[in-house]
Amino acid sequence: MSITITVPEKITTGFVVTTDRVPDDIPSAIRQCLPALFTTPVTERLGTPRLAISEHRADESQWDMGELTSTEEDDVRKARQAPWHISVVSVLPATDLPQGLHLARVATEALAESLCGVPVDMSTARVLPGNPFGHSETFVLADDWIGTSLPPSRNAGRCPADADDIDGCACVDLSTRGLRRFGLPDLAITNVACSHDLAALNVLRTTAQRLLPLGRHPGKHVLPEELLLTSNDFSAFWGSHGPLWDDGPLPVRLGEIASGRLSINAPEDFPGSLNEWLWDELPPILHELLSCEPDDLHPT
Repeated sequence: MSITITVPEKITTGFVVTTDRVPDDIPSAIRQCLPALFTTPVTERLGTPRLAISEHRADESQWDMGELTSTEEDDVRKARQAPWHISVVSVLPATDLPQGLHLARVATEALAESLCGVPVDMSTARVLPGNPFGHSETFVLADDWIGTSLPPSRNAGRCPADADDIDGCACVDLSTRGLRRFGLPDLAITNVACSHDLAALNVLRTTAQRLLPLGRHPGKHVLPEELLLTSNDFSAFWGSHGPLWDDGPLPVRLGEIASGRLSINAPEDFPGSLNEWLWDELPPILHELLSCEPDDLHPT
């Protein structure tokens, strides 16, 4: 058995700055707050399909802030009430991924900083975090590119299952938002017990990183139904160079949910449930690591 995915020749992605005002010279406003190492590559793209800027009154904009989320509720409120949307739209060939996306986002954040606006990633419907890892030349998928986070079920006290019960519940469904702008299908892992939510999230992250290089190569790709995830995949997700586990590869089984969406499951030959697989077969680090700074940072 195998899974076939098709990477398009070009992708279109959009970021938005919600703001109270529109400057007379938007490119100058972007350059004003650009980190020095991005000034030349961003400036070269401005005004081209790879970095097209346009302003719209919020009530006439194509961008809907109704599903917007953020760790800061005040940002959501400001974004929804702002009278102007300045869009940053990029039409990028597959060969320009992921660097073209990285530059578009840096330009969006620079414009938001210049205008005291709210930068929004429309592919994930989230307020951009403002580069929690600092401005780096290196693209890192962990820098909020796939829009997946842990649900608050157990912390909010809504799950009655015993935390030590391996198969005590199936509360957690996790899925990515944003992988399609890399020319890839989004991923989902479902019916996970609350006690294994971090492990499931890290499997999702590692699988996304394993697929990421395919996005630079348009056309059909045939994937084995059972994909092998390595320690290097998990390290690369965080921008780390050293191995994060010592054991061999971790096999996961892919399935097709619908067009543009794949599921992640336990290997077919595993005799137990998904939750037993998460508990018994994963390297311990996948149960422990919630966040990790990349090795190469060039802060500004």
